[in-house]
Amino acid sequence: MNRFIYYFLRSIFHLTAQIFYRRVIILNEDKIPKNKPLLIAINHSNAFWDGVLVGMYVNRPVWFLARGDVFKKPSVAKILNMMGIAPVYRMQEGYANIGKNKETFTKCHQILSKNQAIALFPEGNCERESKLRPLKKGAARIAHGALETFGNHSDLYVTCAALNYDEPDNLNSEILINFSHPIKVNDYLDASKALDAREAMQFTAAMEKGIDSVMFNIHDRHQHAFFHFVKRNFADLVTGKSKNEHSLFEKMKLFSEKINAAHPSTDACKHAVNAYRNELSKAGVREKYVQQFLIQGRFISTYLICLLLFIPSIPGLLFNSWPYYLSNRLAKKTVKKQEFFTSINLGAAGLLYFIWYLIIAIVFTFMLSLLKAFMLVMAIHFSGVICLHLATYFRAIKAHVKLSKLNHKHREHLLKTRENCVAAIKNYIAA
Repeated sequence: MNRFIYYFLRSIFHLTAQIFYRRVIILNEDKIPKNKPLLIAINHSNAFWDGVLVGMYVNRPVWFLARGDVFKKPSVAKILNMMGIAPVYRMQEGYANIGKNKETFTKCHQILSKNQAIALFPEGNCERESKLRPLKKGAARIAHGALETFGNHSDLYVTCAALNYDEPDNLNSEILINFSHPIKVNDYLDASKALDAREAMQFTAAMEKGIDSVMFNIHDRHQHAFFHFVKRNFADLVTGKSKNEHSLFEKMKLFSEKINAAHPSTDACKHAVNAYRNELSKAGVREKYVQQFLIQGRFISTYLICLLLFIPSIPGLLFNSWPYYLSNRLAKKTVKKQEFFTSINLGAAGLLYFIWYLIIAIVFTFMLSLLKAFMLVMAIHFSGVICLHLATYFRAIKAHVKLSKLNHKHREHLLKTRENCVAAIKNYIAA
């Protein structure tokens, strides 16, 4: 791992995440062992961006294991290794490549023997869903081999991490990153003998339980839309007025477990929620705008703020739009599976913005004094941030126009369906 490249990319992507997400919530990062050999087991639904996010919020350098097919080109493999990424080959990459994992596992044992951290994705594949898939046993083999390398001189720990996305591909969405209590590997695996299937299963089950404990794990894919709609739009009905993030997670976690338990009233609640979702889809608006404009009647401030932000956002629109446009086009053109879209889009955007700002900083420095060039670059950056806020208010105005065009009967039906939805959620929580 090249530490300069690692921290350089970490800084770029950290800034990218802060701009892209409305809110990043981190829970229990204080539970991550420090100065100990550590495996971080992560759920996997958003391609390499999952690793980027965990790497940003773990306060120590982290190595990563990634699928072997991205290491085909030697030049790419060299860059990935400099970034602290090592390959793991699966059957999909061909049986002949499986033997190469021995070299990777040996490297992992060496990394862990230096009290460093390795992040891995024990599900073995990436799918866009809020569901924990069965874990593979590769982590058990790596952990057992590391203990053999340590002998009796050190303990090995696993911290489970869950990335709970709101809307992974959408600007101004929310993400909750949660870490579990560490698992002491020595309590499950015995390095004095060969790894047996029973030990591997028990260790893997402990990891699965650890990830599940910090994740909104909805077992039935057909319930994902129902859960996320309630979480995104009516979380207060589930969590109450508490502002404590740990308490909010626990209450929403209980709500997800109630869905998993197939409570008798689940179908009735889901029916009312889906009826309201369909009405929103017909109107082409989101719940937050129905609440803001039809229920609270707040629209004048939205138009005023939009007007105030327009002029300050012009430099940002002129200077900052093309890197976003290129990265978005690149992602749409190259991505075949939806779970890779955000990774390509945000990864490319972060790097393009850095290169672009470096270019304009050099140009302005030649044209102006260093101080004036710095102030101008900062002004363009903040103008770009204002431009993002302007886009949010502009979307709100579009929603207001759509709602204003609804006739009285349609508007009353929309509000009545919403009222039924809210009542159904309250009854479901109380049941």
